[in-house]
Amino acid sequence: MNVPVSLWVLVARTDVPYMLQTIPHLIRTCHYPFTERVLAMDTAPLSGDKRHRYNTGTQQQLELACQTLIDQGFIDKIVKIDYSPAQIKNVYQKYFGTEQAQQMLNHTHNWKGSTVYASLYCIEASATDHYLHFDADMLLHQNADYDWISDAIQLMASIPTIATIRPRCGPPHPEGKSFHPNPFIKDERGFYAHKFFSMRAYLVDRKRFAQLAPIPLMWKYYPMLSRQLPQPFQSLCAKVERKLRRQVKPIQGAIESFEPMTSKKLEDTSFVRADLSSTQAWTLHPPKHDSDYIQALPNLIKLVEQGKYPQGQAGHYDLVLDEWSELLNFEAADY
Repeated sequence: MNVPVSLWVLVARTDVPYMLQTIPHLIRTCHYPFTERVLAMDTAPLSGDKRHRYNTGTQQQLELACQTLIDQGFIDKIVKIDYSPAQIKNVYQKYFGTEQAQQMLNHTHNWKGSTVYASLYCIEASATDHYLHFDADMLLHQNADYDWISDAIQLMASIPTIATIRPRCGPPHPEGKSFHPNPFIKDERGFYAHKFFSMRAYLVDRKRFAQLAPIPLMWKYYPMLSRQLPQPFQSLCAKVERKLRRQVKPIQGAIESFEPMTSKKLEDTSFVRADLSSTQAWTLHPPKHDSDYIQALPNLIKLVEQGKYPQGQAGHYDLVLDEWSELLNFEAADY
């Protein structure tokens, strides 16, 4: 019997160029009978480097794309992130504690414009205790006769120190090599143990994930002296000031990303992030969303679903698009 699982994909205007391809791909590849399949729509204004993403859509285009996925039967419902002050306070107090939450109320996104509050809001709004999150740009391969979600749930049930779990990062290397940027330990029970949390794809048991509280609050920037200057000079002087200054301790300014804050909690506890060691399912993360990626995406999805990848991609978590040229050209010619 399948365990009830809710699938949530967090989407924003930045996801418009590819979400109508990637989200059906993710749902098709998982082929799990989810209790609910939800698009969580972030309607907050873009900030940080998210304002400069390639071909960002409008709010109207985002809403149209979300409705299209409902009409096509891939998604059950759309939930807009609730940014009411009371809701933000409740969510932050649960995961960061009352004292830290007071300092965070005006910081729903990190210094780069990525979500902090919305990620936790989605977990709280899930209809089931087992909650699966995918970023809208992720790619996933899973063998037709394999079920990574059930495998992951069984591991979590038997190992109480697994706080979050996901498929392996990147397609398998023939020599077992991994070029993951962060250290990990191979656990013979069927997973790689990390002390670095990843927001891009994760499955959690909500009750266990809540045991990480309080997650430590971290800040990215020192208060900038350039803020005291007249507005026209602030931006340029701030860039110079950041290059000249060394950050040596947590400071008040722009909030840090949710990943390093949660990773710090993993480092200080016995909890780990687990990546399944099975080679039957793996993910790819595209670090760039430029025109080359968008053009390659349809054939890239076909190849990933078939489990095909170039030797130069093996063992790499991030998509190395240059290595796919030959395969992509062959796929295009065959088509």
